[in-house]
Amino acid sequence: MNITIAIDDIHPGKGWGLPGDQCMEYLEELNKEFGAKFTLFIPSNYHNKFPLSNHQEWINWLKSKGYFELAAHGHYHECKRDDIWECEFFELETEKEANERIKLMMEEWDKVNHKPLGWRSPGWLTTPIAAQQLSPYFKYAAIHETHNRGIQWGCKMVYGAEGIHETDIRMINGNVMFQSHIAGDWNDNCWNKENYEQMRISLQYLTQQDHTFKTISELI
Repeated sequence: MNITIAIDDIHPGKGWGLPGDQCMEYLEELNKEFGAKFTLFIPSNYHNKFPLSNHQEWINWLKSKGYFELAAHGHYHECKRDDIWECEFFELETEKEANERIKLMMEEWDKVNHKPLGWRSPGWLTTPIAAQQLSPYFKYAAIHETHNRGIQWGCKMVYGAEGIHETDIRMINGNVMFQSHIAGDWNDNCWNKENYEQMRISLQYLTQQDHTFKTISELI
């Protein structure tokens, strides 16, 4: 059994992934106790306030831990359209729009000397055109079987969406993949004390069986 823990919306804002943030200390404790690894889905310029190119030391710190995979999670994450809120790539309806946004995103990753192997759509939604343009850049797309809406990606499609707060855990193709958000009062699966303690209980149960912790790219 492979155990994977994915975390969305990591960015260099206080409380969202910086050294000393309580949420990051929870991840370190799980690594120390169980050997857990994590795939971090990181927007390249979250809400147009946190361009990765201004935070090379933060990227270096994440990579130095040895138990994080850094994956792509859009550029701005937010949308111009109020009706679809944070689903950035769901408002990109033409190849030109998608390619322009992808170019901005990949330039930020290039500037911090990291090539993300994986992708997850902000808000879990994207247009078919955007998915088509994104696929050549990534080894895999981590998707939700319902929210993906039947889109066929040109890269490996990886399914999994068990919340860290949930007790009913499914195995898909020999993998248990937990999904979470690093913070946010609007998410049930953010890394607060209650969910951290539930995750410890889940891992205590799962690690009694033959298991390996893997990042998503290590599953491919």
